[in-house]
Amino acid sequence: MTLRVGITLFLLITSFLVLVGYVGGISYSDLMPRTFSIKEAPVEPQQKSVGLVINLPPIIAPVDDGERFYYVQANLAVEIDRPATGTVIRDRHDTIDRYIMEMLHSYPIQDLRAPGRSVTLRDDLKRTVNKLLPKGQVRNVYITSWLITPLGY
Repeated sequence: MTLRVGITLFLLITSFLVLVGYVGGISYSDLMPRTFSIKEAPVEPQQKSVGLVINLPPIIAPVDDGERFYYVQANLAVEIDRPATGTVIRDRHDTIDRYIMEMLHSYPIQDLRAPGRSVTLRDDLKRTVNKLLPKGQVRNVYITSWLITPLGY
């Protein structure tokens, strides 16, 4: 292929693409706006910085509503204020699991059926974990997975 044929082929293809774009309604202003402006982000109230989030081991707790028995399986993540708290939580995870199991066992099954909507459940979980830490440094508790299984079925 000679240079002259290559240039001619390039111009034909480019002309065809421009024609198809014009017929299809694509114009220069659609591809590149003529004016540029920088929008400033709206000023939001100052948010707390997000702390370190660690996952707790899965917790399986038996629950009784008076008529049936259930197992609640929960995966929780806790937001802590500093890395040293993570070490304390890892060292005491058996005790933390036991206290959370006891708390879930005493909770009404109706409140456990909708864990995401129950703010008191998350607050109680936070309070339970903070009770076992030296200074109570858990900022928030997140429920990452939640399953209620009736026994015997």
